[in-house]
Amino acid sequence: MNNIDFSELIVSKKGVILSDRQVVGNIIGERGESLIVEKDGTSDNIYLIPKSKVEAYDGAQIILQVNDSELKTFEQKRENQGESVLDTITDKLGDVKDRVVDTTMDVAAKTKDKID
Repeated sequence: MNNIDFSELIVSKKGVILSDRQVVGNIIGERGESLIVEKDGTSDNIYLIPKSKVEAYDGAQIILQVNDSELKTFEQKRENQGESVLDTITDKLGDVKDRVVDTTMDVAAKTKDKID
């Protein structure tokens, strides 16, 4: 499925299911040619599933061409001990936003000083 914009699906944390409709979790990120899927926000494990295993996107959820036993081979420990990858990204974006606001305020103050 080369034509899926995964960035939009990550932002909205779309659901991920197996082709037999068994729920896997929610997409929370990408790593190279794989999708990062979390079972729930508190689990110590995530799934790192190759994008080549995506069968379809039906507008509501991603459907994988994977069975339950194969899914287990993609399971791995979280790198940040239970904290959601999305939470980490959100924290970093918050820091960037704060720096942009500070810079903008500095520029506004300097501009005001020059006008006065």
